[in-house]
Amino acid sequence: MVLPSSLKPCLLLIFLCILNVSTIVNSKPSKEEPVLFGGNFQALYVMGDSLVDSGNNNNLSTSVKSNFAPYGSDFEGGKPTGRFSNGKTIADYIAIYYGLPLAPAYKGLSEEEKNNITTGINYASASCGVFPDTGRRLGECLSLSVQVDLFKQTIDKNLKKNFKTKSELSKHLAGSLFMTAIGINDYVFYYNKTTDPDEFANKLLHDFLMQIKRLHGLGARKFFINNLKPLGCYPNVIATTVPRGSCNDNLNLAVANYNIKLRKSLSHLKKKFSEASFLYSDYFSFMLGLRGPSTNQVSSNLMNSTSPCCPSVYDGGRLTSCKPGSSSCKVPDTHIFFDPFHPTQLANFMYSIACFQQRKICKVA
Repeated sequence: MVLPSSLKPCLLLIFLCILNVSTIVNSKPSKEEPVLFGGNFQALYVMGDSLVDSGNNNNLSTSVKSNFAPYGSDFEGGKPTGRFSNGKTIADYIAIYYGLPLAPAYKGLSEEEKNNITTGINYASASCGVFPDTGRRLGECLSLSVQVDLFKQTIDKNLKKNFKTKSELSKHLAGSLFMTAIGINDYVFYYNKTTDPDEFANKLLHDFLMQIKRLHGLGARKFFINNLKPLGCYPNVIATTVPRGSCNDNLNLAVANYNIKLRKSLSHLKKKFSEASFLYSDYFSFMLGLRGPSTNQVSSNLMNSTSPCCPSVYDGGRLTSCKPGSSSCKVPDTHIFFDPFHPTQLANFMYSIACFQQRKICKVA
């Protein structure tokens, strides 16, 4: 859903009033649509990084946290939850679309709460990735393999108490949606100018698919797979490009190479696991689309696509981020990015429109 370029920024608030969550809820696909768009899922299990972390890092020994203002200013109650945005994440909007509760952070749940939840849990952890050591220099985080380990614990210790027979448990798992959004931090921490892009992508994809196969072995059958974002167009990168604000095309090409391999691999997995379904979400193209028609020029988009809302004065420094006490913009929805690394709630909402209503970026593999 694209705003006409003639609109003034002040009209953005009118746009927001028109585009509300009911748009998603009321635009469910017909019964003839593939099950991943139209099915009634029993639960949403989320695995990923800070794009979809709903608060797990709050309870980890790490410097990578967002459980402080101004994060969460537009979330329910206006309080920070540990989500790296001013409001909801794309995982939240996926839950809303399918009529499910927002998946709570695993690390924030008591054992009693874990025993009672059958509508999904969020295992995502900011700064982590597919490789086991990604992000560890910043503190504790949950790599993808650890997240799958925790999900296995959920089955063994919690779900088996709710589903008394193996058949009932298998039906629940097969009828649940498993979302992944992870891998970009592996590029952040380990990819550089001397890295062979093919070798890196192949290794990352191999390790990622190992965990998808593990989930399948545990009973997962419906997968919602996000590809990786255009890292070369994010504020922390474009602050140092020439001209300032232009994308790092070489970095984007490396990420795009992985995304192409990922999509092809899902088609192969579908043939191997005929009872499984894979939805491929082209998050890369979506974020480029928000930026504007050109990837290598400074954007002229209505929304600010080159600097974050927080901090409101951004110097592009590697250690500059949104911190407790940081000044932030007055209207986050005029920005694509809330902080140098993560989108605003509006950008996340626009993703859900592009995925579920327009069907432009989400395709069954």
